[in-house]
Amino acid sequence: MANKKNREFYRGKKVFVTGHTGYKGGWLTAVLCELGAEMTGYALAAPKESMFEKMNAAQMIHHIEGDVRDQKRLTKALLDAQPQIVIHLAAQAIVKDCYDHPVYAYETNVMGTAYLLEAVRQCPSVRSVVVITTDKVYENKGDGAVYVEEDPLGGIDPYSCSKTCMEYITDTYKHSYLQTEGRMIGVSTVRASNVLGGGDYVQSRLIPSILNSIAKGEPVVLRNPHQTRPWQSMMDALNGYLTIGRIMYENPQKYSSQWNIGPTSDGIKEVVWVLDKMKEHYENAEYVAGEAFDVAESKTLGLDSSKAVRETGWKPLLSCDKMLYNIVEYYKLENEGVSVFDICKKQVREFFEM
Repeated sequence: MANKKNREFYRGKKVFVTGHTGYKGGWLTAVLCELGAEMTGYALAAPKESMFEKMNAAQMIHHIEGDVRDQKRLTKALLDAQPQIVIHLAAQAIVKDCYDHPVYAYETNVMGTAYLLEAVRQCPSVRSVVVITTDKVYENKGDGAVYVEEDPLGGIDPYSCSKTCMEYITDTYKHSYLQTEGRMIGVSTVRASNVLGGGDYVQSRLIPSILNSIAKGEPVVLRNPHQTRPWQSMMDALNGYLTIGRIMYENPQKYSSQWNIGPTSDGIKEVVWVLDKMKEHYENAEYVAGEAFDVAESKTLGLDSSKAVRETGWKPLLSCDKMLYNIVEYYKLENEGVSVFDICKKQVREFFEM
């Protein structure tokens, strides 16, 4: 099982993570620390009351505050760390924020990726680079298709377009500089689906908005309750990233590629399905339809992850029910006064069978 192989592989490995103070980054920090990796993180300051801050994660790793748009500082941080594996999470990740501030989105997502890969080009210790993009890089025709890695890329809004640019930049650096005569670094992009887990406090995202409305005794406002999305557990997504990083380290030429990391077909559900599952734990989880964002969001979106399952040894381990159970457990334990660090440690150790 990939989770067990990752548990053994990452012990003592030097890993450089960008965007480690964000939501996924906070969880990845918890995972890598529990697995015994030597982690350096480079990111903007952690948001107040974020999971990263609540976990006091800056004390657990080599923590560097910096912007990926600052090429000089980013390059120095990477060269000082001399990592073996690089995982690039740093990005403008909120669709609406990218729509409202497109130049900042392109500077961060596009040039930030170019600056990171240029730094990797100068760093002889790096053997594996994982660039995280999104399921929204595909040209979405709204026909209900479930996308495979060979499908055309697109992007009609600043978020999806900037993420698509990340795909092309990564492929260019791979062929031009990182996989040439005399050097062979594993380089992949990973297209992830909608990730759900505890510790998310950004009110514009689904789980925080549901829990906040329940706490207030108000109906949840869902922008597009009947849009279809692939829903995936945080642990399965991170385990996928770590798996790609590991197998490229071991065989960079074979495994450098583009990868979908998403749920099985039973995780492709309407938005309202998530709320319906929450009703099993919270009686007053009702909803009303809200106004959609100015940016056009696709009505249907699904990922086919069979390539990753077939070729990497990774597969989703948590059922949809278990994913939602872990989310509810996280917030209930936090409300009971259990430390965020202990909650994260518990769920990480359960997933990696430690």
